[in-house]
Amino acid sequence: MVEKIQMQTVILEPDFFERDGLNYVSIPFNEVINRGKRLDASSFSKEGRVARQLLDNCPYQKIPLFGEMGFASRVFHFPRFRRIFVKNGIPIFTASQILDLNPKADKFVSKRTKANLNELALKEGQIVITCSGTIGFSSIVSKILKDKVFSHDLIRIECTNPDEIGYVYAFLKTEIGRNILSTNNYGSVVTHIEPEHLSTVNVPNLPVEIKKEVHEGVMEAYRLRDEANDLLNKAETTLYQKLGLSPIEDLKIKYLTNVEEIRAFSIKIGDWHHRLDGSYHIPIINEIMDLFKKLNIKLTTLGDKDVSEKIILPGRFKRVYVDEEYGVPFLSGGDILQFDPEQVKYLSVKHHNKRIGEQLTIHENMILVSCSGTIGNIVLVPAHFDGWTANQHILRIVPSNKVNAGYIYAFLSSSYGEELIKRQVYGSVVDEIDDNQLATIVIPLPTRDIQDEIGNLALEAKRKWTDAYRMEKDAIKRVEEVIISSSLTKKPV
Repeated sequence: MVEKIQMQTVILEPDFFERDGLNYVSIPFNEVINRGKRLDASSFSKEGRVARQLLDNCPYQKIPLFGEMGFASRVFHFPRFRRIFVKNGIPIFTASQILDLNPKADKFVSKRTKANLNELALKEGQIVITCSGTIGFSSIVSKILKDKVFSHDLIRIECTNPDEIGYVYAFLKTEIGRNILSTNNYGSVVTHIEPEHLSTVNVPNLPVEIKKEVHEGVMEAYRLRDEANDLLNKAETTLYQKLGLSPIEDLKIKYLTNVEEIRAFSIKIGDWHHRLDGSYHIPIINEIMDLFKKLNIKLTTLGDKDVSEKIILPGRFKRVYVDEEYGVPFLSGGDILQFDPEQVKYLSVKHHNKRIGEQLTIHENMILVSCSGTIGNIVLVPAHFDGWTANQHILRIVPSNKVNAGYIYAFLSSSYGEELIKRQVYGSVVDEIDDNQLATIVIPLPTRDIQDEIGNLALEAKRKWTDAYRMEKDAIKRVEEVIISSSLTKKPV
């Protein structure tokens, strides 16, 4: 990429150089003393120092992100609070979920929690940044995140000028912005930032027409993401309507006792399937299967060749990671949920070429299912993930051309699909599910026209994800190009 070559040019002037594939940095002795006589390399991170060097060389006026005359009028977060977790309460999300395509809470807090949960809910138009642990992940609060309650470890930014939200966000998403957020003035990596730290983050005040172009591109990308989520919600609603399914909460589950804390039930010996773990035999599965049998719709399994060509579970292997130019993006189970994975590693093509071709590569319209640790994260692979790879903790369903891939995704991501997948979980410490178990999961298979009515909504959502991804990347790249090119020439672009 052009900007990568330009950045390397800056890196080599004058304190940074490369030899035998290793990066070196020349540090003045007095800086070592000032840094507490630290000799560990992480205290003098190249990335943070280069980012600041680029900004120093950029000829445009620098305006603080926050402070007097800054881009933001308000920057804040909330103190830690003790959470009272309950089974049914107010959904609460973790900070990293700001990156998810469609965030879903798996924990709930009581209204008696001693915190102002209304204030913790995100407000539309805010920029949010993770500020603890992994620093600098950012997102704009659109319909996807609006009114959702997040934990305390998010910094919320409210811009003075609403027409600059997209520009400020794009700068924070550049490699330059991320490195400045995650390192201090000396380049040392930080593990926590406070709102007041953002007053030391300077943002180049690029020409109005560039800021407007970037802002509009980013906000259009978020509008498309919102539309994609609306389509997915509509797909699930249509699935229930067309298949005649009631909300899963309405199913009457029968137990041997009415005591909430004791969920006792019996099974027939012919139904034990060589499984003695109670979770496999939970009564809700019987209710689901009884309901399916009343639908007057063909029932089959995911392993049916009319449903999937194959289900792939890669074997375990020792990974060799490399720089971007020598590898292929390698996703984890958490990465697949994200719109634009922030911490992608690159798997060596040289060392893993055969495995990449046979097992690891993912393609558009594959359906990914996390199968180790966290079970049942479902993703319909969008075009911008095509050709990437994913690890062995993710099952790949290759849909048959006889079915609508969007329909399979819509069913598996529904409450019914979730219960059927989690039923198969085994493992005493780390939860697991394999390809053979996934193949046995029952799926109603309606006529192709009904499949298309449901599935095409999911496929259209997938297309909007990719359009949004490319639009946002273009906006971020525009900011990077202007900063880097002007830094090299010392002249406004």
